[in-house]
Amino acid sequence: MARDDASDASDDAWRAHVREVGLGLFRALARDARELSASEDAETAEEAARNRVYRYYVPVYEEVVQRLRMHRRKAGTTREGRTPKPMVVGVSAPQGCGKTTLTRTIVDMIKATPKKFLDDSAADESGNVTAVTLSIDDFYLAYEDQAALGEANPGNAMLRYRGNAGTHDLALGSRSLQSLARINDSDGETSKFLAPRYDKLARDGRGDRKPQSEWESVSAPLDVVLLEGWMLGFEPIESDRARAINPDLVVVNERLKEYKAALWGPDNVAWWIIFKVDDPAWVYDWRLEAERKANGGLDDSQVKDFVDRFMPAYEAYLPGLYVDPPPESLVVVVDKHREVLMVHVSTALDSADDAMEA
Repeated sequence: MARDDASDASDDAWRAHVREVGLGLFRALARDARELSASEDAETAEEAARNRVYRYYVPVYEEVVQRLRMHRRKAGTTREGRTPKPMVVGVSAPQGCGKTTLTRTIVDMIKATPKKFLDDSAADESGNVTAVTLSIDDFYLAYEDQAALGEANPGNAMLRYRGNAGTHDLALGSRSLQSLARINDSDGETSKFLAPRYDKLARDGRGDRKPQSEWESVSAPLDVVLLEGWMLGFEPIESDRARAINPDLVVVNERLKEYKAALWGPDNVAWWIIFKVDDPAWVYDWRLEAERKANGGLDDSQVKDFVDRFMPAYEAYLPGLYVDPPPESLVVVVDKHREVLMVHVSTALDSADDAMEA
């Protein structure tokens, strides 16, 4: 078979695979939507599922796979003969807008991807691409340490409970990402990793880190890590601006200066997916909905009090992230109902040359 013919055949096989994965996901979502909807709304629910799959999940999935191909090609020029380190994708989104659902769905789609579709060197590889999710929430301080932080800052509502910069164990997060970066090393000494996990419902909804016996075991080979978080990619602002927004933000802003180097600098995160919302106040409704759905430990007033502590950070840092995101981020624009309005690749959100209207 000529090289062009082989390439065409490979492209055809890839397109067929994408159609198969998309169809399987659509059928599952449509079935769930029909079961949750009244009979007269079944058609509308099915159409919504179709739009979500083919205008949202599939484009994001294809872009992730394309970035993985680029990552492997780049790694091949610097680490010949060695398995590339995993590609870490940062997923930044306000709380409740759908990032966790996206990451879980994309991971499932990635795991259904045969390695032969990645590049020529993988053409003869058996098995599928491997992936794991990790959340910045998994790096929250243990309950006792968080309580001590609150006591040390009695007048600061933003540090009283988990959430803002300063309430994470950056050493744990940095070690975790470094371990994942080495998991594919040929010496075999780092081929297993225990991913920290955090239980948000523990301690009457205040949360606590799970015991190590309940952490997730991750083994080599590992191809993709989706690192998600509500504040991923935030950049600190000038202290005077922080104080003008909220005096409590000054200390949080100082703590934030340590986060990029520890967690999401370019040495850790190779590529980004960023959710854009017009109004961060939507988080109140989203968080309340999630708490009720999960039968969580917080009542409505506690949910409002909890979300109040994040609003100064949204006001301070979201504008900068939206105007100047990491290069070539995949931007997902969502409305108040978490419907996807647009997906586009951009170096700045005011440049939509590559926009794909949803």
